[in-house]
Amino acid sequence: MIQEQTYLKVADNSGGKVVKCIKVLNGTNKKYANIGEIIKVVVKTANFKSKIKKSQVLKAMIIRSKTGIKRLDGTIIKFNDNSVILLNNNEQIISTRVFGIILRELKNEKFAKLISLSNEII
Repeated sequence: MIQEQTYLKVADNSGGKVVKCIKVLNGTNKKYANIGEIIKVVVKTANFKSKIKKSQVLKAMIIRSKTGIKRLDGTIIKFNDNSVILLNNNEQIISTRVFGIILRELKNEKFAKLISLSNEII
């Protein structure tokens, strides 16, 4: 579960390295976000020459969390880190590659491109 003030790793090649959650979207008093939800983040560290700059405010989608997710067959999948991919304000993916494992639950009409960008799907 991700809440405000949580530091997250960026798992794509957009240029950001570490971001901080500043708002959980899709609810008026929603406190926690889980895998597949969209949050508002601020970039804390970024690569030297990239289009993503430090202190830039963007949207992001959570792709991995330490608390994990429970599937319909009863298995619970947990990860070692909290990771996001960065989105622009129109909720389109900025990057061209995604690093690490991605869950198949993230595939929906809006983010069908995400599955083709990653190399490992669970």
